[in-house]
Amino acid sequence: MPPSPAPDSIGNAFSIDFCDDEDTKPSAAASNLKKSEAHDDAVVPFPPVVAASKPVAMKEWITGAINSLRGRKNGLAGNKEIICSREYVSCALKIAHSLVDELCAIEEHGVYDISNDEGWRDMSSNNQSWSHFISVNCEAKSIIEDNDGALMNGSGGGDFEPIPYSNLTETEDLQPSYWASSFLDTDASPPAEAEADYLLVYGASLEESAIKKRYLSDDRMTEMYSLGLVFFELFSGGQISAVELRRLHHTVSRLPAAAEQLSLHSTSHSYPYRSGGTSEENSLNDMLDTEFFGSDDVDRNRIRKLQSEGHDAPLQKALRTPTDSIPVEPLKLLGLPTALCDLIGSMVNSTNGDGSGDETMSMLDLRDDLKFMIDCPDIYLRDIDIVQAVNSGLKWESNGNERGRFHFFGREDELETLKKSYHRSISSDCEVAMICGQSGMGKSTLSREFAEYATALSGNDGKGGAIFLSGRFDRLKQSQPFHAISSAFDKYCAWLSVGTRSKAEKMSSALRNSIGEGVSNLVTIMPNLAGVLGTEFANFSNESVDRAVDAQKRMMYLFCQFVEVISRSHKQPLILFLDDCQWIDSASVALLIQLMVSGSFIENRRFFFFGCYRDDEVNEEHPLNSMLTSMGILGTNTTRIFLNSMSRDTVNKMVSTTLSQLPRLTRPLANILHHKTKGSPFFIKQLMIELFKQRLLYPSLTHRRWVWDMEKILDMKIPESVAAIIQKSFDRLPPEVLSALCVLSCFGASADISLIKTLEVEIHTPLSDPLDVAVAESIVDKRNGMYYFSHDKLQEAAYTSLSSEVRCLQHVRFGLSLGFVAARENNDKLLITAVAQINHGGPQAVIDKEQGVAVASLNLTAGKKAMAMSDFFSAYSFFDHGISYLRKGHWTEQYDLSLELFNLAATCALVNAEYTCLKIFTEQIMRFAKCSEDKYQAITISITLLAWSGNIPDAISVIFDTLSSLGEEIPVTLTSYASQHLFDLTKSILDGVTDDALLGYPKMEDPSKIMTMQLLVRLSELLNFVGDNASLPVCSFKMIQISFMHGMSPLSPIGFVQYGNYLALCRGDFEDGYRYVKFALALMKSMSSRAHDGEIIWYSTHTRLYFEPMQSAVELYLDGHMAALKSGATRYALFGLYFHINFSFWSGKKLDVVVNSMKQAIKQTKYHRNLMMLELMLPLFRVCTRMMDQSVDLEHSDLTNVFGEAHKQGNIARKLPSHLLTTYFNCYYEGLIFRDLVRAKDYAEKYLTIQRELSSSTNSMMYPTCYRTFYFGLVSFWIGRVEGDNNWVAYGVMAKDTFETFVGSVSQWNFQNSELIYSCFHVNFFV
Repeated sequence: MPPSPAPDSIGNAFSIDFCDDEDTKPSAAASNLKKSEAHDDAVVPFPPVVAASKPVAMKEWITGAINSLRGRKNGLAGNKEIICSREYVSCALKIAHSLVDELCAIEEHGVYDISNDEGWRDMSSNNQSWSHFISVNCEAKSIIEDNDGALMNGSGGGDFEPIPYSNLTETEDLQPSYWASSFLDTDASPPAEAEADYLLVYGASLEESAIKKRYLSDDRMTEMYSLGLVFFELFSGGQISAVELRRLHHTVSRLPAAAEQLSLHSTSHSYPYRSGGTSEENSLNDMLDTEFFGSDDVDRNRIRKLQSEGHDAPLQKALRTPTDSIPVEPLKLLGLPTALCDLIGSMVNSTNGDGSGDETMSMLDLRDDLKFMIDCPDIYLRDIDIVQAVNSGLKWESNGNERGRFHFFGREDELETLKKSYHRSISSDCEVAMICGQSGMGKSTLSREFAEYATALSGNDGKGGAIFLSGRFDRLKQSQPFHAISSAFDKYCAWLSVGTRSKAEKMSSALRNSIGEGVSNLVTIMPNLAGVLGTEFANFSNESVDRAVDAQKRMMYLFCQFVEVISRSHKQPLILFLDDCQWIDSASVALLIQLMVSGSFIENRRFFFFGCYRDDEVNEEHPLNSMLTSMGILGTNTTRIFLNSMSRDTVNKMVSTTLSQLPRLTRPLANILHHKTKGSPFFIKQLMIELFKQRLLYPSLTHRRWVWDMEKILDMKIPESVAAIIQKSFDRLPPEVLSALCVLSCFGASADISLIKTLEVEIHTPLSDPLDVAVAESIVDKRNGMYYFSHDKLQEAAYTSLSSEVRCLQHVRFGLSLGFVAARENNDKLLITAVAQINHGGPQAVIDKEQGVAVASLNLTAGKKAMAMSDFFSAYSFFDHGISYLRKGHWTEQYDLSLELFNLAATCALVNAEYTCLKIFTEQIMRFAKCSEDKYQAITISITLLAWSGNIPDAISVIFDTLSSLGEEIPVTLTSYASQHLFDLTKSILDGVTDDALLGYPKMEDPSKIMTMQLLVRLSELLNFVGDNASLPVCSFKMIQISFMHGMSPLSPIGFVQYGNYLALCRGDFEDGYRYVKFALALMKSMSSRAHDGEIIWYSTHTRLYFEPMQSAVELYLDGHMAALKSGATRYALFGLYFHINFSFWSGKKLDVVVNSMKQAIKQTKYHRNLMMLELMLPLFRVCTRMMDQSVDLEHSDLTNVFGEAHKQGNIARKLPSHLLTTYFNCYYEGLIFRDLVRAKDYAEKYLTIQRELSSSTNSMMYPTCYRTFYFGLVSFWIGRVEGDNNWVAYGVMAKDTFETFVGSVSQWNFQNSELIYSCFHVNFFV
């Protein structure tokens, strides 16, 4: 983190408080106003003497302050070094401001009305000055001597600093001979006892006797003149008094010889204003201004020629002020800032009437000017460097800031809103912020200002020290997987890997512990993560990533875990900023939603996400709006911060700060700029640059400041848009520079320098050197190994300068050139960039069929790379583009290429829910594929589509037909005899085979058998979905038989775990069932693939609940949930979460913990669009909240998913009998708990009806039913007891007998208490 500025740095030199308790000591003006308001009959409210303060005469203060500062340097400091020090100038400005403040208060009230001005004429004729009547209020303090006996006042000894960029000379030989004797000469020794600390100043005031001797309202110019004389004496350190300056006003006729001898090319001295004079003098002044610009109309050697010919007189006259004005050159020669000298010059010459002074300046204006100098010395007390200004032009960075920080104008309220959103997000609420506005409104500047605030070190209160990561979306880089987000975190990994190894090792350990082996998958999108993880990941290959159930969802889960580990590993908050979100891609939308959803489950996660976007390019259907809406549904608030055009005052602040001139002086120019640009910050910058290039705004050597030609600027024809003015500036660039900018713009807002150099070699066109020229012109930035356009409008201007036809050809040309390099160097990143370039050109830019085939092959390769990075959106784009390059007859001439492109495109379309395109792809495959194996992927996709659309019987029928074509016959209608036969066959195969022998079986290699296993797994899911408990076991029998004959596959553990559940839960053979469940887990661990771990763990826990202590075994469902998330199997992840919550409740976990878990689970089901699971959760959630005496609204809005789709409760569950069982169970349980017999009986009857329809068996191998059996028995006893119905009592007895069996054969720990409860109910039920 960059260190905070030192307290005494230049940037803070004049903005520091003058005393520790400044707020408690009112200024002169403030005191006057308060007193005047309190006493209407008061004459003039002079400021009271502050406690512990010492009023001294101004002349005494000057002497005391200079001697105090000299004491710090042990007497070695020169006069000008002291006078120009920040300490002296700070105090002098404080004195000057307080005097003006007092006069402003007096003028405002106008309390004096002297009938004659005899007193003033007497004071003037006697050479009296206001300085004789000024008291400075200082801190009362005794002297402190250091070890060397030097006088030490203020904060202590040591060096003091000059004012920023002062014109301080090293020697004092330029002191004019006519200056009066200095106080330093006559009063060189300090008083014997100092009664005041001269460097702790509270302010100053005019004595009443001085004010009573002059008009206060009728002679403003005289008043300004008198005060100017005081300021001249004050800031010169008393080296020339006001009386001497008045006499000088009438006698001086030429500047000191030393000033005439100054070099014309000096950049370390100031020159007086140009005013009046002959045409020859003004012409020479014009030459001074134009010499650095190299104007074609002015010969640079004319000045030297005039000097060589002896024409020195006009030149010397041009370098001095008119004889009827008081010169301020003595102040400038001291090294005081030009702005301060010019301000004093305007004051003392205000009565001349010749234009040498500012006759329009009021006392209020003067007060504001001094206040600006006090508060912003690095801006308004800084002399511009003429040579740098000429060579570099306008600079927008803050003066004196080594980090190049930009100024911030007029967005204080918006910044405060962003800060509040940030603090809410890292404290308790889950919140995002979006900065909205048109291009050029300062969105990025506001973001930078917030970054400065958030990253500043400020302790552990959460107000600073944050880790700030940033990325940027680019419309030309949307094909690069997770580009903006991954690049932001990749920079973090790079920073971590180059730091101390201990930090990297600590992070690596945390990642491995949290994510496990899955951390390797993150290296594909964050290459620098390999440097953090260790050498074994240095050469990590995308192809080594194992297949997942859903690789894209797996990647998003892993990424969220990665962010969570970072958040936990640092004490500072973590901030993610994404710019240009109007170009956000679909993959990033899904990732950000999951990132915010997962973060909302974690307490005290100090994470904040905010972004910027152009609101005029984002409509209601835009992915960004959909993302924010989805986040809102999931409980993440969004704060939108709108940026509008800047006001006139803000524009003036911007211009004033940029030109380092007082706002009063720049206001006319700012008003013109505001009118012509409508207050667009970027437009203003571009217009000012244009004015500079046209020399309507330029640095003046004579004035040593920026000057401008108001009349020409008013007459200047300004382009209507910022794009037009940028294009106009581009037209002045050399052709090779503009060409290089156009090439760079084809790659977006930024590009790697290495990529540009590679392209430079391949296309034999110079790019690097011309782009360096663009860097010098501030069009492009060059940092961190990248070229960046300084603003996206510049990139757009360069890109649109090419016609659409030329752009297409250029894209294809660049893409093909880079593609060959990528293939040669096996560079995946470069390959994706190259193919994206070709696709921007499109098929119309491909010259023939052969080139089209080559481009289609490149898209196929790039799509596979994107799939390996788990970005199916980008992969789909590549495959779709690849298909577009194929010509008519491609299924015949390029069959293999066509089949692979269509199959992979269909796979990605399924993941991305592109159902219309998916149907087209599968129809093409089914039509042109040559064999069943080639059609298999299209068939599996069709099965999935049928299931998702609710046509489950049709999906099951397709599976049966496909299995038959693969040689596996399964009867559609299964009799009990056929089912028993298959079971006996399976049992006979396994009899006598040990677990070790089964673990030693070879790997399944036959593709048709692998396909058969996949279909059987899918069939078992669908049969369970419709509640076909009779046919369900057949799938596991078949999977075991195929595995026994053809080897083990990653799906074989599913067959064994289902078989174990069937033995235990359906046949009551708990011992053998438990054995095969444990074997399935062992077989799962022996497999290299982790894709199905979550599913296997979920199945195995059904039986383990009966044998192992339920309170601990229920946590295994959570293990399955986590394993499923790591493989992208979100459906089984939700199953695990749902079962964990249910059995946590039934096993007696604390109710508040269960309810909180339910709330998180409901949010996840909404995010994953699993409304069916949501319907199953809500009834139990209602019961739990009723038990906690909490109200809960379960209207249809609770069934609104993350995409805004609403469903009425019960619409889904009533279509599926197996889910109706769950719904009816929760309803009769609620009737039992809350003693509602009618409700309990009604739903118990419905439960029985559905149970009979599903199967003769009351148990299922797919889920444990012990808790349902227990509560159904209690309800049956209750109904039978109340209504005297022995049938219901019989149901209760059956449940009691079942639990007695559990106690005897499974686990007393889990079921004995339930069995005892049944016994009590049976004997004496509900008295």
